[in-house]
Amino acid sequence: MDYPTQEEIRSLCTEQSFERGRNYYHQGRVQELNIDGGEISATVRGSNYYDVAIDVATDPIHTRCSCPYDYAGDCKHVVAVLLAVDDRDTGTASGADEIDGTLSEAVDIDTLVEQTAAADLRAFLLEVLEDDRDTRDRFVAFTGEDTGKTVYDHKQDIDRLFEDAAGRRGMVEYDTHIDFSQYYDLAETHRERDNIDAATAIYRAIGEAIRENLNRVDDSGGHYGRELERAIESYAETVVEQDLDHEQKQPYIEYLCGEFIEADYGFASDYYDDALRTLCTTTDDLEYWLELLDSRVSGVALDTVVSGKQSPSEVESATDDESERHRERTDDILYTSDFTDGPLTTDDFTGGTLDVEHPGVGTLKLEYFVGDAFEELRVDDPTTIEEHTVDVEPAGSRADETAISSSLRTRRVISTYIYLLEELGEGEALSALYEAVYLESARFCKAYAERLRDDGNEERAIEVIEDGIHTFGSTRNLRWLAADLYEGRNPDRYRDTLKELFLDHTEWAAYDELKEICDNQEWQSLHQEFEQQFADDRQQLIKLYIHDGDLEKAFVELKDSDDLSLLKRYREPVASVAPVEYFEQYRELLIPFAAGETGRRHYREIADHLEEMQELVPEERFEEFVGFLKDEHSNRPAFLDELEKAGF
Repeated sequence: MDYPTQEEIRSLCTEQSFERGRNYYHQGRVQELNIDGGEISATVRGSNYYDVAIDVATDPIHTRCSCPYDYAGDCKHVVAVLLAVDDRDTGTASGADEIDGTLSEAVDIDTLVEQTAAADLRAFLLEVLEDDRDTRDRFVAFTGEDTGKTVYDHKQDIDRLFEDAAGRRGMVEYDTHIDFSQYYDLAETHRERDNIDAATAIYRAIGEAIRENLNRVDDSGGHYGRELERAIESYAETVVEQDLDHEQKQPYIEYLCGEFIEADYGFASDYYDDALRTLCTTTDDLEYWLELLDSRVSGVALDTVVSGKQSPSEVESATDDESERHRERTDDILYTSDFTDGPLTTDDFTGGTLDVEHPGVGTLKLEYFVGDAFEELRVDDPTTIEEHTVDVEPAGSRADETAISSSLRTRRVISTYIYLLEELGEGEALSALYEAVYLESARFCKAYAERLRDDGNEERAIEVIEDGIHTFGSTRNLRWLAADLYEGRNPDRYRDTLKELFLDHTEWAAYDELKEICDNQEWQSLHQEFEQQFADDRQQLIKLYIHDGDLEKAFVELKDSDDLSLLKRYREPVASVAPVEYFEQYRELLIPFAAGETGRRHYREIADHLEEMQELVPEERFEEFVGFLKDEHSNRPAFLDELEKAGF
């Protein structure tokens, strides 16, 4: 693949942009450079971090940058990335081949070692070992001896790496990746010599040091999370390789279990859980793990639950007022009462599914944390879900803003407890545990109801599901299971549940099933109710008409909306009703939109809309409109440039 030369890069931009881009490149501002054939991507550090994407396989070259540059040619960020590619390409073509090829062939290390006298080799080795502490430790490990270093010693060394990497504010900035390879190499050498204690001590030190320094790291790239996972995983694998008996494994199981409970970050707790599942391979291992959990858990006494001594009546239920309040809640709304008291953490939003503790620079939005799981945040009354919460009390836990909430910690412990009971085949104990904690989370509630259903106790399964819906609100998974249980037993509740699934979650499968089981009169009444329900939500109404195949009604709603984004989203298939009229509606909205803002991002959005419009009318009519836009904005070279790049 041929990449642009410096002269070709100059032709893409103004002289000023080229000089500034060259300065950016020499200052090392190009980060996360990725080259995949003709497609290039990178992040450039300027006043903010800007994302650059380049396709050199097109003619002309297609470039995109998230910066607000609004002048002729490409911006300095694109220039900096292309210069980095040019320099890398040149280096790969010459210097690397020379180093990897000619020089390595010119020096035969094996021959040199054989030709050197033993006394000279000994003197050279002693000199190297005296000057290089890391190499000295590797040599000691290679001989099968212990370096004498403790977990604490290794952690002190690793802490110094964090100190050296920290900036003036004491933070390890984004994209600053500490290299722990020397410690992994040393641990690997110990593993090869079956020195399990020395190897596991190093992996412990890496994991603990990373965890203890996470509050000073901007790890939005996930580097330290991956390194933490690697250290914990390596710890478990090292022990498994030794083929130890149960008693020999106990100290390692105890360590991992303690760290699992005490971990201040949800993803770290998951890594320790995974390591335990790797390490605990026998019934004795699993039972010991279970005993360790028993000794660390208070609140609902899990040991008495397992022995079957606790009855369902001992679990306190929510009040009538709480049930009434929860009944109106839906899964697409995130409520403030979903959180425990105190500062909100990433785990509070994500339940531990997101491995980012320090999100990237910029204004935080709800969707950054929850994706499309919730549509809005609504303030309601404080929840009383803690009445169903098991308290987990880790020794020496820290109650600061980085700690995971007690309820999340509880759910992790219960999930692990459930796993252990399932692995041990303790069916009766598992049912007793579910009965005690099924209102701890919607997931536990669903799992318990499914277990009851599979055991033939469908009446109790329905009660559990209804309790869960009243406690956790309109939960999609719970309602689908409820529908499955109601079908054939309670036609009215089956129909009502399908209706709730559609209205609360826009589940089209529920909509289609409702249509299937209703007669014509019932369906006409329901359909009118749905239309009235969506009267204030035009997008949902449009989706309804499209799903029904009533494209004429969908087009009417689109025209009344005066919303460009909706026209773009539903151009296929609604435009097929009246392509020319659809084009004219699009045109009337795009003209003021084009004039409303400036900036390349805005111009690219205009180009995207033009791509949607292109197929609606004959080419002559479309080109006439494009020419009109170019004439209207002829004083905006960046606008004309973006249209040209898009092929207009």
